[in-house]
Amino acid sequence: MKILIVLSLVLIATHSVETLAQLPDLSKKEDLKALGVGRIIIKDHSILKNIMLYEVKDYWITYVKNGSIHDLLTEKIERVEFSESKWGPIKLEFPDGKPRISTMLNQ
Repeated sequence: MKILIVLSLVLIATHSVETLAQLPDLSKKEDLKALGVGRIIIKDHSILKNIMLYEVKDYWITYVKNGSIHDLLTEKIERVEFSESKWGPIKLEFPDGKPRISTMLNQ
């Protein structure tokens, strides 16, 4: 029984490491494009829908909406969500102004 528990924990840990290794690289334009269409939830609780990320930097992002490029300081963003990316549901948050990416399944 102990062996089954240990093996289960090892499999879970391995899966978590593989998932992290498979998350998009926010410095690559092709990975940003592969995120698809998402939404930005602003800290004032407004939502910008149908956006595509163009660039992610420390302290700001650049996104495309309706064919126009816009930028936004990360201090104003609660999170950015992509529900149908090739990596599955992805969430970007910005603690201390820097991007942190995770799956929305790991909430």
